[in-house]
Amino acid sequence: MNNRITQQQLLARLDEQGKGYRILPLQDRVTVVVSQHGGRIYGPFLSAGSESIFWIPAVFADAESCAAFLDSGDWNIGGDRIWIAPEIQYNVKDRTDFWNTYDLPAQVDPGRYQLEQPAPGLVKLTQEMTLQTYNVAEGEKALHLERVIQSAADPLRKLDCHDDLIKDVLFAGYEQVITIREGELDDIITEVWSLIQLNPGGELLIPASPRVEYSDYYEPMDETVQTIYPNHVRLKVTGDRRYKVGYKAAQVFGRLGYYNQLEDGRAYLAVRNFFNNPTVPYGEEPADVPGRQGHSIHVYNDDGGFGGFGELEVNGLTIGGETGNSSVTDRFLLWLYVGAVEQVKEIAVHLLGVDV
Repeated sequence: MNNRITQQQLLARLDEQGKGYRILPLQDRVTVVVSQHGGRIYGPFLSAGSESIFWIPAVFADAESCAAFLDSGDWNIGGDRIWIAPEIQYNVKDRTDFWNTYDLPAQVDPGRYQLEQPAPGLVKLTQEMTLQTYNVAEGEKALHLERVIQSAADPLRKLDCHDDLIKDVLFAGYEQVITIREGELDDIITEVWSLIQLNPGGELLIPASPRVEYSDYYEPMDETVQTIYPNHVRLKVTGDRRYKVGYKAAQVFGRLGYYNQLEDGRAYLAVRNFFNNPTVPYGEEPADVPGRQGHSIHVYNDDGGFGGFGELEVNGLTIGGETGNSSVTDRFLLWLYVGAVEQVKEIAVHLLGVDV
């Protein structure tokens, strides 16, 4: 893997800086760590001494460097995070000068999360935000965000072939139930934006129509990193070439996976499941193509400038504007399988309909 940050290292850094967290046990002794700072879900960790499945920056290996990094409020702290979309509306002041006017609101990340554990096996994060809008809307938007995180059962468990399918395969899953509510219904649209930072070296597998439409946000895609098959899109996550691409909700199906391998030779498949609803507008759009909306899945690949990772990104349902709704509750699930290569590939066929 690109970075080798263990749960022990992560907890040591958070303890040193007085950053609150909760350890959430999943199945098969796997855990995730929910951090108050940045509202991150770190891991999954197969053991206290194992490296995180998701990407965590190498700065977490050193106490002094990490202290300065966390104090800076930098967003790039790894794990599974929640931002607010559309990015072009909330984070960019001038779409004709995207990078020079990009300004991620501190209220979004690291935010001012309240962290609590109202019951065993359940962690809750909440915060309030008032954000300025640009480009596609004007004005302020007051938002309340609530996130409840808990373990999730194996979706394969009811299959007749379940026992053979997961023999000697480790499974762990978690669910994040997110409610976002605006203070006033108006023309400003808003969505929850779920992003998981990935260790490079694997492939993203997105079940999709053979006619799937996609949008390039930065440099154009090509066949060296993206291949469109009759039933899915396959993307290489390398961490050494920048790209961002969005896929139209009408042609994807609410489930995608990341296939990669651990240093010990075992394979892993991390599957994201969410409610993909093409009826809602999904308001994110490329800076240079105003009005090109409808993307529910995005993939980002870093060129090494931010540390060399990939991102699996999905959007929640839209509130505000034409939807007529001022609140929505989204459910994002993560299912992780770790085991022998051929067994994990077989699981990908069952959950994604894709031969790896």
